[in-house]
Amino acid sequence: MHWVTLNGLMTFHSIVELGSINRAAHALNVSQSSLTRTLQHLEARLGGTLVTRSPKGIELTAFGELVFAHANDIKRQVGRAETFIKTHQDASAQLLRVGVVMVHPLMAFCDSIVSLVEKHPEFRVELRFGSATEMLQALQQDALDIVLYYTLMGTEAEGLVQDVLADEEVAIFASPLHPLAENPAPSVEDLASARWTLGPTDVSITRLIAAVFEESGIPGPDIAIEVDMIPLRRAITQNSRFLSAFQTHHVSPELANGKLVRIRFPLKQERRSIGTIRIGPHTRLTRTFVSILKDVYQREVGFGRSG
Repeated sequence: MHWVTLNGLMTFHSIVELGSINRAAHALNVSQSSLTRTLQHLEARLGGTLVTRSPKGIELTAFGELVFAHANDIKRQVGRAETFIKTHQDASAQLLRVGVVMVHPLMAFCDSIVSLVEKHPEFRVELRFGSATEMLQALQQDALDIVLYYTLMGTEAEGLVQDVLADEEVAIFASPLHPLAENPAPSVEDLASARWTLGPTDVSITRLIAAVFEESGIPGPDIAIEVDMIPLRRAITQNSRFLSAFQTHHVSPELANGKLVRIRFPLKQERRSIGTIRIGPHTRLTRTFVSILKDVYQREVGFGRSG
């Protein structure tokens, strides 16, 4: 499975910030060919050209400008948390190693990390981002203390201890300017006539949307842009006439400020839960962290689960 990773976005950010692939390769201490491959992989996953080369260096395409703006926002939010952590911790502090799969609400997650270190200066936090496979393997190898992801079921959950933070629902969303925004009861044919931005075909939300068309015997969805990075897909949906589907917590702020609207098409689904995953009983660090996550998610995103 290939992913649009946080590392890929930050590599693209460095190329733009430094003005050329050559300068970015030197700054990141990697080969120019390696950096070029990373950029090409990112463009392939996003479904569009991000930069063009000129004698003066690189120039952003219109699509690249959109992606860069939101890559910059992601870098700023993660950087804010990391800077605060470094400022308020010392080498003697207790270390909490957190693995993150980007399905949790980014702002609320970053604020939870900041709140943890602010309230407990005796704690030190190390963040690691990656795919579900990478994070769960690191947890099994004792390289992480806790992972933020969907809660697991069946054989996948064997030997793991999980705390549910929220029960989640998937829905279809679009810009308020989309033709279906005011439709009180859109049909599958209406959905088929629209273009979409969704994740890869092996991602659960994409499979859910594909099942709608399969059950109706209608070809679809017509995916114009395939991107797995939720903040980018959310930004594309806001600034286009594409439909997309998200867990509702990922678009709560955009719904509140009117940048996105929910399309009134009911999806048959089993609710998924987002939460934390660990091995063995809580430590003081993990228990405190989970408690703060629940408080911040409830306050900022408006959902939570007691217990």
